[in-house]
Amino acid sequence: MSGAFARCALCLLCLAVLGCGEKRSSAERAAEQGVLLLGNNTEPQSLDPHKATAVADGKIICTLLEGLVRPDAQDPTRVHPGMAESWEHNADASEWVFHLRDACWSDGSPVRAQDFVYAYRRLLHPQFGGRYAEMLYPLQGARAYNRGEQGWEQVGAHAPDARTLVLRLEVPTPHLLRLLLHYTWFPLPEAWVESHGGMLDRRSAWATPEAWVGNGAYVPGEHRVNDFLSVHPNPRYWRAAEVRNRGIRFLPIVNGYTETRMWFGGKLHITNNVPPEMIDYARAHAPRAYCQDAYYSTIFYRLNTRRRPLEDARVRRALSLAIDREALVNRVVRGAGAPAWSFTPPSADFALPPRGDCLLSRAEQEAEARRLLAEAGYAGGAGFPTLELMTTSRDVQRVTAECIQAMWARVLGVHVEIHACEWTAYKTAQQNGAYDISSSTWSGDYLDPATFLELWQSTNGNNCTGWGLPAYDAAMEAARRSPDAALRTAHMLRAEELLQEEQPVIPLYWNERTYMKYPGVKGWFPLLLDNHPLDAVEVHPLKTP
Repeated sequence: MSGAFARCALCLLCLAVLGCGEKRSSAERAAEQGVLLLGNNTEPQSLDPHKATAVADGKIICTLLEGLVRPDAQDPTRVHPGMAESWEHNADASEWVFHLRDACWSDGSPVRAQDFVYAYRRLLHPQFGGRYAEMLYPLQGARAYNRGEQGWEQVGAHAPDARTLVLRLEVPTPHLLRLLLHYTWFPLPEAWVESHGGMLDRRSAWATPEAWVGNGAYVPGEHRVNDFLSVHPNPRYWRAAEVRNRGIRFLPIVNGYTETRMWFGGKLHITNNVPPEMIDYARAHAPRAYCQDAYYSTIFYRLNTRRRPLEDARVRRALSLAIDREALVNRVVRGAGAPAWSFTPPSADFALPPRGDCLLSRAEQEAEARRLLAEAGYAGGAGFPTLELMTTSRDVQRVTAECIQAMWARVLGVHVEIHACEWTAYKTAQQNGAYDISSSTWSGDYLDPATFLELWQSTNGNNCTGWGLPAYDAAMEAARRSPDAALRTAHMLRAEELLQEEQPVIPLYWNERTYMKYPGVKGWFPLLLDNHPLDAVEVHPLKTP
């Protein structure tokens, strides 16, 4: 951001703040009504939990549907009964039995154990093409069914009666309850889906605000494309009396600068993010409202290994080594993260010891990058084709891309073009492999390293790099089948090592959540997964002197 533009931006913000004192803002009016105004980054692509892959979509879906268990508002390691009022498992946690409560869908029909079985069959069906099907692979026979190798009868999901769900797993899975918080494990109203196109109809005619039937705390209300999607309490939800607000309005604001300005202008209660160029201003002018939370998330670049010269691991490693991660974190994202040399964020029981490239000095990293590029046949960048770096329209991605573009030019003598796309075009190009390098973010679906590492298995629908390595797949399969926690972790650490050696993705930094929160918001706490149970969040108008 230029100095003149920055001064102009700050003036606009100051005017917005001053203007708020003249009359009640929309945020204040919404607070008086008990309606939460929430920045949600992008326009939702789908409310169908079997088609959605974006974090923004998932946040809405989790208000409209509920699984067997619910998250805790403060402790990411705890779960609470949801559609299941109780459960038990056998000695090695390879078979679980869930006892469903007396709950109903928003149309008044009962939620049945069969609705869970139906949902799992749909996501796993080989003709459906669900990109998150791997989330259900812990079920016995799920992977083979998803690949068309055996019938559904051999999959370990059964409903012996309307209120009993039995899940048989491939291997002991003591962490199953954490997995069940993800929307891929939620039920679907079988009769309603069947009457709106059927199990394999990907148009999802039932998954629209107008036709919605769900079992969550909310039902959809008004949807104005690129403006907002609102939800209001579901009177048939089993905990309806405990819902703490009168509705939520999700605003799809891609541009972080615009969103932050809207917050200062009194148009939002909670933003999705504060962009790096606004962090200092936010800290100075609203220190009690500015939040910076730990987040189970990695910012990285995908490399399309089907395209020359990115099929060569030496080129990929050279591109990685040429990036000054410390400068990126300190100067570009203003300390809202930590430099990343591994893809999986470190946790109490999972972190590679410092090794290899990250132990080199900055000068040594640059020298090794040049050596690797020369060894691959592109000494000094000679003959290296011009590649395209695809980003979304978010400012932080653009600024990061410009910074790395300059690093690659200076260190390696190579040139990349930056191509910013709107969200739908970006997602389509990435999923179809129509890119060279793609600016990406991955946020954990549950608190376990597998949610990061399973992404790069050769069969994973979200891999999108064209890369696959038998040794990597074998390490992850060994981890999946290991009954011993320490041995499971060792296999996943080996997979992380292979990922660093092959470099189909370039980790940049482990992200932190930076956002603004209206002082009248209660019941919102820092969560590593950012999976806030929004029915527990309430908003109150600020008291006037």
